[in-house]
Formats: sequence, structure tokens, C-alpha cells
Amino acid sequence: MPKLSHTIESILFATADEYTIASLAKLLEVSPEAIEEGLTELAQALEDHAIMLVRQGDTVALATRPEHSAVLETLRKEELQKDLSKASAETLAVIVYKPGATKAEIELIRGVNASYSLRALQIRGLIESKSNGRNVAYYPTVALLASYGVADTEQLPQYAETKQKIAALLDQTNEQ
Repeated sequence: MPKLSHTIESILFATADEYTIASLAKLLEVSPEAIEEGLTELAQALEDHAIMLVRQGDTVALATRPEHSAVLETLRKEELQKDLSKASAETLAVIVYKPGATKAEIELIRGVNASYSLRALQIRGLIESKSNGRNVAYYPTVALLASYGVADTEQLPQYAETKQKIAALLDQTNEQ
């Protein structure tokens, strides 16, 4: 079994989201005290790394150290100027037509890993993530809907039909 600090690190890294100690404890089926110990170990392990553990109250996340902000800002600006990749456009379409989709659902529909696309879409401000402690769900942002000229997703072309097809696909896959 992997070390708890490594498991916490993998969750924080893979989701790029913040978690409460209670949600991590529930997810990993350990005590909050064990999570605290794992976080302490993780923070120490990351001391000489470009990534650090950030904590506000009982909420934790991974972030890059401030000394790397200039180069990361340059990368973000370059990334924002590029057109969306085909993979990002497909990922965005799934989220727009199935608000609240999880990473697993998006990957199931697309058939490939969606981590990079989700990150790219979040950086551009096109999607936002919300965690319920167990899963992270993705939603289109108000800015995205405004750029499409719609008040809500239901005004998108063929919304009901496409939403139905996505639901049928997920139902079919869940039955297998």
C-alpha cells in the first residue's frame, strides 16, 4: 500500500483542486489525524521542490512557489493566445452539454485522458470545477456562456438531443 502522503499528493496533483482535511479523510477512509500526519510529511518532502503544499484553515492544495510566477505567467499568456486543441474542444463540448460531468465521465465519453484539456480550459476561464469532497465536477463558466451569446446551456444548439445522447452513452457504459 502506498504511503498516505504520496496518495494525498497524487490526489491534489491529479485533480488540481483544493480539499478539506475531512473530505480527504472520508475519501481515503482514514482519520483526520492521519491526514494531518500525511500533510505534514508531504509539506516536508516538498520543501526543496518547485511545488508546495498550501493550506488555509482545514483546506489544502498544491501550488507552485512564488519564485516561478514570472515564467508561469509567460506560459499562461502563450497558452491563452493559442487556439483550442481538438481534445480541449471535445472536452469543452462534453462539459457544455453535460454540466457537472466528472473527469471520469469525460474520459469515458472521449476515450482518452482529459487532464491536460481540463487544465487548459480552466486556465482560459472557460470551465470551473466544484468538489463535493468525493468527486470533482466541471461546469461551463458564465464567461463562456456569454461568449456564446446564451443565458444558459439549454439555449445551445441541439442541447436536449445532445444531452440525451450523452446520458444514453453513459447509461450504456455503466450497464456493461
